[in-house]
Amino acid sequence: MISYCIACYRPVYSRCLIEELIRKTTVPYEILLWLNVVDAEFEAFLEELARGGAPVRVAGRSPENIGMAAYPSLFDAARFEMVAQIDDDVVCVSPGIGQRAKAIFDRFPQIGMLAADVWQDQYTNGARPPMSGYREVNRDFGLYAGPIDGWFAVYRKASLAMFRGLRPGRYYPLGCAIRKRLQSVGQSGLLCTRIKVFHVIGPAYASYFDMLDLEIAKYAALGRQEIVNWYQAERERLPERDELRRHVEHIRESLERAPDGPIGY
Repeated sequence: MISYCIACYRPVYSRCLIEELIRKTTVPYEILLWLNVVDAEFEAFLEELARGGAPVRVAGRSPENIGMAAYPSLFDAARFEMVAQIDDDVVCVSPGIGQRAKAIFDRFPQIGMLAADVWQDQYTNGARPPMSGYREVNRDFGLYAGPIDGWFAVYRKASLAMFRGLRPGRYYPLGCAIRKRLQSVGQSGLLCTRIKVFHVIGPAYASYFDMLDLEIAKYAALGRQEIVNWYQAERERLPERDELRRHVEHIRESLERAPDGPIGY
């Protein structure tokens, strides 16, 4: 049914994501990892999963973080008819993603890509712009046309064949590029509000997961000084940890249920 592909360099996030996918997937699946980090504790976690029979496989490793450049190799290694590209800072997902994506792909053959909607609140926008920038395509299936990328994107495996040989850089808007290429051959990429994830964007939640310094360093390496300035400025006025904990618990509880959708999933 679905191959989940994750380039991992932030084990704190990656572990949350992998545990969520295992717990909330009830169809045939595999989790393919590219390790962009050396972390003994994370390796032990993966070995424990393997001993327990979880369908988790390390498809490749790099001595340094190659970022988005890992995904074409992960796509090639995928064996199921649907392939998900997932940022490793997605830490919580709604259930039934494989079933919902398949129902949409079966119903709408012109759709080649679905991007999950993201949790938004006062501490994060999840990297998605406001919904005012989207056009409704199908209300029953929660489909919208507008800006999307690969924070959590599901593709038809067959559609990815045209991307063999693609060599993205370390930091590259791969999902956006795939969507544009699909459009050039008459397929569409859409936002799906019936699939939802918690994408950790913003200094508040990064601080809750003890990842604030790493995120600042990442954006500095990208030359995104405006984001570095934002994160550093917010460091002095972060919410109390108990408040963030309550918010994270609420998000996790909310994503235990699938967003509303039509019968047939």
